[in-house]
Amino acid sequence: MYRLLLSISLLAISTATWADVKLLVDDYIKVTAINGQEINQGVFTPLQREFTLNPGTNVITARYDRLFNLTRDNHDYLRSKDVTVSAQLADNQTYHLTMPNSPERYSDAVNYAKAPTLAITQNTQVISEQSASASSNSGLFANIGALFERNDKAVSQNQAVVQAVQSTTNTQHSTLDQFMQLWLNASETERQKIREWVQQ
Repeated sequence: MYRLLLSISLLAISTATWADVKLLVDDYIKVTAINGQEINQGVFTPLQREFTLNPGTNVITARYDRLFNLTRDNHDYLRSKDVTVSAQLADNQTYHLTMPNSPERYSDAVNYAKAPTLAITQNTQVISEQSASASSNSGLFANIGALFERNDKAVSQNQAVVQAVQSTTNTQHSTLDQFMQLWLNASETERQKIREWVQQ
């Protein structure tokens, strides 16, 4: 009984020290997927500006998404294709999802939407960033279609990056596990040779 209570206490203490990550999203960024999961944000609802994530590697897919009010009741909806960025985020920290050099002028924004850059920053320091390749995803029909398009491509793109990150992590763990096993099975002479090799 004492051991059970001790185990439960230790578990409670260990989970209490693990805190969430806060991700704040700048204006004109529409998050479409996080860690392989679609983020549904309606056409006529305000974009979500804050996400709570687990510490560790996170994969975020987003797009430039802005409605410009032009002269004489004219409007243009600019939307880029999805850009995916991944980063190692520490617990109990706040990060910002930004699009560096996002222009304010409409004429500049038209070009920017063709190949935006998505970045995760902390205290103005870039943690990770990724740029989209230029595309000709513009024109009236492309923009109207973009209003009602599902995020299937964004989710697929996000899941592919998640799988690549997991594969890399598994390979790294596998290599480390193999080295640790080699160390444990090595004789004292072999361990000494390994130490000498590491110190070179």
